Amino acid sequence: VPFRAELLSGLSVGRSVSVSGRTNENARSFAVNLRVAGGNIALHLNARLKERVFVRNSFLSECWGPEETKMAAAFPFSAGTYFEMIVLCGPRGFKVAVDGVHQLDYQHRVQDLSRVSELEVLGDVTLMDLKVF
Repeated sequence: VPFRAELLSGLSVGRSVSVSGRTNENARSFAVNLRVAGGNIALHLNARLKERVFVRNSFLSECWGPEETKMAAAFPFSAGTYFEMIVLCGPRGFKVAVDGVHQLDYQHRVQDLSRVSELEVLGDVTLMDLKVF
């Protein structure tokens, strides 16, 4: 980490991205970004371990949008632990689960999902596996 991978043919409704890793022992935060060519970020997932908040946002036209922090379940990350995060691309938004528990929904702010062409992982985490299906 940092890590970037191309998403061949972009995203589409029904496709999922799975990110497995282990947070570092002294982890403060890590981020998973689904990026669009040209610098935009369709989905920014930022796990802030010290604050115990899971921030979501998009970076479009050189501006961050409004942050979302509400979650459906308890904060799923802690320092030094393994996790599996699955991001499902639905018709209206992304659905995110961590360790098999639904955490949040995030309405699409980028409508042309085929333009989402890159996955990026940053921060205090060791990446163990990545799958797109």
